[in-house]
Amino acid sequence: MSGDRTPGAYVSVAAADFLTRPREKPLGKTTVDIVKEIVQAFGLKRLNEIAEEEWHRYVDARQKGNSAATRERYLNALLSFLKFCQGKRYRLETLPEFDRDRKARNPNRRTRRRIQELRPDLIARLMMAAHITIRAQMAVEWSAGARVSSVLHGCRVCDLILAEGREQITFHYTKNGETVDAALHPSAAQILREYVEWRGKLHEREAPLFLTFRRKPYTDTGGAWGGQNKTGFNAAKRRAAETLLKDAEEQAAEIRDKKRREQFLQEAEADAALLRSVTQHWFRHMLASRMLRDGDIRAAMEQGGWLDPRSVIGYTHDVPEFRRRVVSNFDDFGKSLTREEDDKEAST
Repeated sequence: MSGDRTPGAYVSVAAADFLTRPREKPLGKTTVDIVKEIVQAFGLKRLNEIAEEEWHRYVDARQKGNSAATRERYLNALLSFLKFCQGKRYRLETLPEFDRDRKARNPNRRTRRRIQELRPDLIARLMMAAHITIRAQMAVEWSAGARVSSVLHGCRVCDLILAEGREQITFHYTKNGETVDAALHPSAAQILREYVEWRGKLHEREAPLFLTFRRKPYTDTGGAWGGQNKTGFNAAKRRAAETLLKDAEEQAAEIRDKKRREQFLQEAEADAALLRSVTQHWFRHMLASRMLRDGDIRAAMEQGGWLDPRSVIGYTHDVPEFRRRVVSNFDDFGKSLTREEDDKEAST
């Protein structure tokens, strides 16, 4: 460190000001959580004592296995905080530089998730390939559209209601900070009944509802619970794709026509590739698309915990077949035109 360089403020001090400073638009919960994680990792260090390589190692470890878009959102929050620290008060001298993904940074250019291609039979195959701990999470996410963080963090045994006709789960840890009471589909509720039977100890009403396969609570140290969960989910995807291809090979052996057999196997390969690309967050997009298609925007907002209708619309995906049916059901003026033609011909 050169003689005229100051060490800068402590990270924890700058973060406390960043998080509590009044703003016209409050910080998002994701940004708040990321800054709190940074404090856990670097709180006792001064800003200018943290080398750029150290920031790189931290981000790489924290974002290992995540998509480019998720990494970009994480970097946006990190750099927002560090830019705040560059003022005279906290004296951060140099911002660390990161390799950025321009395509992932632009939400309008991100590849759209292939939600509409994820058929019910593929979802069932994925769930059956999962351990009961992961299957229960997926059932909740499919039915409630909840984020993984909402499911694993803060959801207690007492937050689950499985009484017939009143199936519901409550989420306290949500991105906007609002508690969400979400209805459960009967199929999801049945999987949860199987899960709580496996889990046991339901008398511990305030205990975490979702446990690892070792029957231990998911830990939330620097996002570690996400890693524990991701390992189980990825294993389920791998098993689902493998069994799908194995079943397809057995079925293809009974198809005599070579062209049809090759086409059948190609479709199976495409389905397997789709299963490998699924993330649990797809279920949130699926919920928004289904509920706007079959219900109304208010119901979608309440079920998924959205506060702004624009957020719901941003999660929806176009399903051409459904759109075609809607258009086909328009009041048809063509019938009136036909009658007009018939009347003219009759009059002549």
